[in-house]
Amino acid sequence: MLSLMKPNSYSIIRLLAVVLTFCVIVAHQYLPPKILKLYPDSERLSWIFGPEHDGSPSADWIDREYGHFWCNYAPGDVYSCGWSVNLGPDRITGMDLSDYDGFNVVIHYKGNAPRVRLFVRDFDPTYSDVERFDVTSKVMAAAISTSELNQRTYVRLNELSVAEWWITEFDIPRQYAAPTLNNVIAVGFDFNVHSNNEIRVEKIEAVGQWIDKEELYFFIIAAWMCLVIGEVFWRFYRVHQAAKTNAVHLKQLATQYKKLEIEKQEFEALSTTDVLTGVMNRAGVQQFLQKLLESDVSWKQMGVLVFDIDHFKKFNDQFGHDVGDLVLSQVAKIISQNIRQADIFGRWGGEEFVLVCPQIPEARLRELAEKLRAAIERSRFDSQGQSLKVTVSIGATTVDAHESFDAVFKRADTALYKAKTGGRNQVQFERP
Repeated sequence: MLSLMKPNSYSIIRLLAVVLTFCVIVAHQYLPPKILKLYPDSERLSWIFGPEHDGSPSADWIDREYGHFWCNYAPGDVYSCGWSVNLGPDRITGMDLSDYDGFNVVIHYKGNAPRVRLFVRDFDPTYSDVERFDVTSKVMAAAISTSELNQRTYVRLNELSVAEWWITEFDIPRQYAAPTLNNVIAVGFDFNVHSNNEIRVEKIEAVGQWIDKEELYFFIIAAWMCLVIGEVFWRFYRVHQAAKTNAVHLKQLATQYKKLEIEKQEFEALSTTDVLTGVMNRAGVQQFLQKLLESDVSWKQMGVLVFDIDHFKKFNDQFGHDVGDLVLSQVAKIISQNIRQADIFGRWGGEEFVLVCPQIPEARLRELAEKLRAAIERSRFDSQGQSLKVTVSIGATTVDAHESFDAVFKRADTALYKAKTGGRNQVQFERP
């Protein structure tokens, strides 16, 4: 167990891991390749193809059992002549060769062609037609010089490229035009240059690695990560054991800190909230304005409204302070319900409220002020069986660039004064 391991034991494990890593990397270099035999195979059908020359074939078997045939390609032939072997049990089911790196081919050749093409066909129902599988399956090919034949020849799969005629004829979208080897239904050879050829296909096999270098290195890194993480957890466990005696004390400190933090947040909320109306008080509005000044929000197209409840002293004198408090609360509630979340609203003092509206044009500010005035005028304020008529006067202004809030508020207050002296229950606007 990790908890019982001593530091020197872990050093021994790390040393053994280094030795094992070195051995695995070296052994990988000498690991025999992964080989999949494709031909000869008595279960797989091989066939030859080619156009006719004046009623005579351009290709024929010499010995089909041994893959021995002749193939003559003449100028003007509409398609190539060659040989192919099916890899699957039917015409559309093939083999997944995507985990292999290339082909080992042994071809015995006599003739005058400069090169022979190795081709594969991959069937995908996305773009291939079952009824026309022989032409609609994706054709990929690589050219092999005939001077390389008559011996084992290795062809890398990344040498294969998709035939341009296939892409053009079937209007293949770009995302399907790259080589794929997930369902290879046939592999073969053909000639498309003027030549007379005699070929015997001895062997075709797919060749790959049991594990790629990238995968091997990934597993090695993962193993080392597990080893390191294991040591980290082991060391952490020892530290945890040593700190157990202080755990209770730390928990108590954390509880006390959390309690103080909650109290701090409650105090901050109380210090910026008007207890009567539940909206921000003057300190809260000023605090939000300071944050607004420090942010990237532009003063441009910002508006300020100052509200004053008309004849508020009358409510207190005639009906008592409870009714006055009710009027203040209801007015604050009506305004809060009719403004945006981004707007800053608070009680400035007494029966005065202030509303700061970021990103609002002058016309919209005027509409908002009138809307709020009208909403308060038509609202019912009931107290002790009596319906009170409550109205507000509003001073409105917009903010000029680089202007202080004190200057803006003073201008809005001037507009408010005009609204009150002009008969109350109205909106007056002062431009910068």
